[in-house]
Amino acid sequence: MPTEAMANRTPPSPQARDQRLLELIGAGKIAPPDNEVLADIHRRRGDLPAASAEYQRLHAKKAGAPRIDLLHAIFNRGNAPARLPPSDFAPAPFVQFDGFFGHALNQHLLDYAISRQAIFRPTELQAADQYEKQRSTLVTYDVGAPGEAMRTAVRERLPLLCERLGMPVFDIDFIQLKIAAYAAGDFFKAHQDNGLSHTGRRISFVYYFHREPKPYRGGDLLLYDSRFSPRAYVRSLFTRIVPHNDSIVFFPSEYFHEVLPVETATQDFSASRFTMAGHIG
Repeated sequence: MPTEAMANRTPPSPQARDQRLLELIGAGKIAPPDNEVLADIHRRRGDLPAASAEYQRLHAKKAGAPRIDLLHAIFNRGNAPARLPPSDFAPAPFVQFDGFFGHALNQHLLDYAISRQAIFRPTELQAADQYEKQRSTLVTYDVGAPGEAMRTAVRERLPLLCERLGMPVFDIDFIQLKIAAYAAGDFFKAHQDNGLSHTGRRISFVYYFHREPKPYRGGDLLLYDSRFSPRAYVRSLFTRIVPHNDSIVFFPSEYFHEVLPVETATQDFSASRFTMAGHIG
């Protein structure tokens, strides 16, 4: 029978449970599970190299299992195989590049954004219930010359992106761009980029740039396992993308994703989590 102390005990957080399982496996007290549990922990934590290695291990044992094949391709830079049925919850394919622009253009974009603080405007979207904020950040659509450099880089990489994301190559009708500054407490709750008013968007991307050393914590991007008939996502299954300076991530616009709250020790605009985000359609 439960005691009063047991009844008042706070259950461990999902992060604590993940950490405990990793400790038990690392200490050799339990064997690595012969399923996706360990790999899912790694991708929830944002340890993409460890997730990649685990999916390689599982793929060697279970080649031909559609979900393992898909995850192995996503995390080991292969071309994504056929998607899972739209009624299944599928992991979001993504393509990530480090050192995307190089130091000179990266710093030019940072200087460009900081020097134009006055043109950024607050964006506070409301959730469906009209009482809860869906998004809080500062945004400008004036992307200047750095925006043209981004459009050129995206066009050059489109065939590779389509191969890796498991979609046919398409003719680009538009590349929408904006620069966002996430200050202390800013966030963007789970959403899709190709909702009812944006049905033409096919690929979304986020380019990260910020001061060095990194002046903020948090702001991780979560790419949720999603389904599309009907539209929904799994809150506990996601890939965490940790922002790194001069890195970029691409993913299909239909997948649910979220930006976690940003933490900074100062309200200085230059300490923001800056991104150039865009949509290809």
